[in-house]
Amino acid sequence: MDNDIDDDTVPTLVDETTTVSTKVPVTILTGYLGAGKTTLLNYILTENHQKRIAVILNEFAQGSAMEHLLLTATKDDNNGNGREQYQDWLELRNGCLCCSVKDVGVQAIEQLLEKRRNHFDYILLETTGVADPLPIVKMFWLDEELHSDLILDGLITVIDAHNGLKNYEDDRHQSKALWLRQAAMADVILVNKIDLVSEEEKIKILSIVRSINVTAQIYETTRARIDLNHILDRRAYSNNLSTDYLLKKIDNQSSVSILHGYQTLNSITIELVGEFD
Repeated sequence: MDNDIDDDTVPTLVDETTTVSTKVPVTILTGYLGAGKTTLLNYILTENHQKRIAVILNEFAQGSAMEHLLLTATKDDNNGNGREQYQDWLELRNGCLCCSVKDVGVQAIEQLLEKRRNHFDYILLETTGVADPLPIVKMFWLDEELHSDLILDGLITVIDAHNGLKNYEDDRHQSKALWLRQAAMADVILVNKIDLVSEEEKIKILSIVRSINVTAQIYETTRARIDLNHILDRRAYSNNLSTDYLLKKIDNQSSVSILHGYQTLNSITIELVGEFD
């Protein structure tokens, strides 16, 4: 019987990197109503920051500020069809993409990715202002063995410096528990509208935020302007956190002890002695 392949034929190896998709980092953006999330998204979607970010919005009501932003930003490029475009995927001038979804579940977003997978390298998922971030974090914090195309990178919380302080001091305000919870879970906190408070108020709100979350990176912002390198690629939920990253998380935190007077929230610091991988 004739053989097409002789003993000297070297088999061709398949390059595994061409068949295994690269995971897309997902950063979750939270913040109570009016904190400045829309302003931050406006910056991301319109400025020339040289990043290819897909912004996924929770479904929002017709006539909302973000809907107006998207219609305005795409009016010239899409022949006035911005509303129709962003309900699927909307390509913006600065290389970013935007879409609106009802279901922020992992499978729903993975299906959305299929159409534009090569057009972006990062996802920013914006939650509603009254959303508890815990269920969403749990949803995306997947076991790496599940081989999802998504990987949770971090949780960003935007806090209104002025109204956040007022709400904190008013135990009757319904938003107090929510924004405290959003701050407690964050990997990065933007204390926004810092230009609208006095020096005394600034010190107070920063002290409150730090007492609630001693490991988060805290940045003071005006109009939510922030170097995107400060909020992206945090690797906060990676199974392979580097020693340097972990040391930064616990650096000088063992000496922090500030009472915030809110009994339902507690923070702890674990001090590690010796070397670790």
